[in-house]
Amino acid sequence: MGGALVGCDDQYTAVYYNPAGMAFHEGKDLNVGVSYLYSIPSLNIKGAGQNPADARSNVASDQGVSVGLSTPLRSGKIAQVISAGIGVYIPYPFISSVIELKSFDPSIPYFLQYENRNRFLMATAALSYKAWKKLAFAIGTDILIHLSPLTADVALVNNVAKIGLDAKFPLDFAPTAGIQYRPTDWLSLGAAYHGKTQIKVKVQSNIYISPDEDPLQLPISYRDAYKPQQVEIGFGLKPLKDLRVSGALTWVDFSNYVPPIAIVDITADQKFAELMNVIKQFLPVYDNLKFKDYWIPRLGAEYKITPHLDARAGYFYRNSSVSAQTEDTSFVDLPTHGISAGIGITFSDPLDIIDNPIKVDFSYQGQFLQNAKVIKTNIVNQSYSAGGSCHLVTGTLMYFF
Repeated sequence: MGGALVGCDDQYTAVYYNPAGMAFHEGKDLNVGVSYLYSIPSLNIKGAGQNPADARSNVASDQGVSVGLSTPLRSGKIAQVISAGIGVYIPYPFISSVIELKSFDPSIPYFLQYENRNRFLMATAALSYKAWKKLAFAIGTDILIHLSPLTADVALVNNVAKIGLDAKFPLDFAPTAGIQYRPTDWLSLGAAYHGKTQIKVKVQSNIYISPDEDPLQLPISYRDAYKPQQVEIGFGLKPLKDLRVSGALTWVDFSNYVPPIAIVDITADQKFAELMNVIKQFLPVYDNLKFKDYWIPRLGAEYKITPHLDARAGYFYRNSSVSAQTEDTSFVDLPTHGISAGIGITFSDPLDIIDNPIKVDFSYQGQFLQNAKVIKTNIVNQSYSAGGSCHLVTGTLMYFF
């Protein structure tokens, strides 16, 4: 539905879109779901101008599994006013995803939204409180987990580099909150807040030229896996018994984005001091990186074709977070149109092993980037044209205990 669910979602997925919606779930028991997501990027960069960039279209596909649940905390009166939910996203393959380092050279054209993606473990947990029949509040937290090297020891043994890593799991927490108001049976309003999360990566690299000498120390630091602070407001509307229409507007805080550019602090003894001073002169410095906030309008619709079949569709527009990239940097963050469609099928167990019906969802989302041509003001920098699309497919299995 184009992500336009902040004002009307009441399933277990509400723990992400707006946790206050969990309080309006009609069921009295546990609601669980498992989803599989696969992305198919078709993005390209082609050279242009006097110093063209190299052509490339090697943005890797992403895939992962998300698991979620929501439930009243216990039976009795309290179950009608307090609910809890949790959702976890696990990238696949897990190990190779979470240990990947994403520092890059910002002078090389780089798809900001698609190459610095969710290749990390993320969890969201929340509690919702139904203050009265028509109003609910919620608080919670987003948790970001990433495996980052702590130290890297590189030694030359028989002219072969031997590398050893000492790693850790840094965590980052951010608050979430939501409110949902349902004044009538056909109208619902909602607002949600998600705080910023970003992993701070610090790597101590020790290069041993000789086992009898002190190592060359290269402390490297940068930030990765950025999820911006955002505020969203929206509505859900039922003009017909079997039709639901939703809309939302999302503010995304990208002006505080710290891109994953490595900052290297080279230290060495007197023997290597002069060499290090020469190397420092060639390390790029980007002190004036400026990103901007943007808004995302969203529209969605859901129609119940039969009691066992739902159809959905949606649209969103995401503006760019970067200004014209005519100077040193080349962040390819293009304005994007998004369309989505899906179906939900509800069926009973033909073997009568389980009591409640099972629901299966299949959905598609296409993100289409507007083509752009960037000619640099200085011919030393690489000019380019860029564009493309990204296609995402998901399958979800949901059950109500």
